[in-house]
Amino acid sequence: MDEIIIRLARAIASRPRLRILSHLAQHDELAPTALATELGIPLNAVSTCLRILSAVGLIRGRRSGARCYYAFTSPYREQALSGRMSRWMNHFLRKAPQKKNRGLLEVRDSTAAGATASLHATFFEAATAFTDLRRLQILRYLETHAAATVEDLVNRLSMSPDAVSRHTVKLRRRGFLTVKKKEQGRLAFSLAREYKTPVHQVMHKIVAATWSKKQSRTF
Repeated sequence: MDEIIIRLARAIASRPRLRILSHLAQHDELAPTALATELGIPLNAVSTCLRILSAVGLIRGRRSGARCYYAFTSPYREQALSGRMSRWMNHFLRKAPQKKNRGLLEVRDSTAAGATASLHATFFEAATAFTDLRRLQILRYLETHAAATVEDLVNRLSMSPDAVSRHTVKLRRRGFLTVKKKEQGRLAFSLAREYKTPVHQVMHKIVAATWSKKQSRTF
């Protein structure tokens, strides 16, 4: 299942694809040519982004004659990872960001354009927490352990100390981990009790749900 999470997170962690998703959230469906014109993105780049988003199940495409149209809806059931992620992101991105929007301080006092860019940056940062297998392993381990030292993670997850250090730093920067010193100066990591933003919180909740349930190997 982890490889599916990684593919989905990598599809989200792209500013052009986030722009496309935001635009699709405000329309029933659009053709690639319309997206390219309205967003000012080259058509070949739009087509590539749509293929990636469709492949991971965040959007659905349909053909009508020689043309193809895309809508922000998943072809998978809501219980599937991409079904839940698609439904939540569509709901979140549907309206243009406004002041005091959705509890995100980053967009509260911005113009509409600035708020949208900040919102996309927030989604980008949250998604990148889940784009590497070792970061997923650390997060999953801490779902069932109150805390873990570097030595714990090295021994339990078969990672090098350098890998543990590198990935725990990245997770801390994104607000998913907290750290404190234990006896003899050792560091102990645990899952953060408070998230940087609601986006970080819900995305983690959706991903973590796949670890607690037996699901088929599908998006």
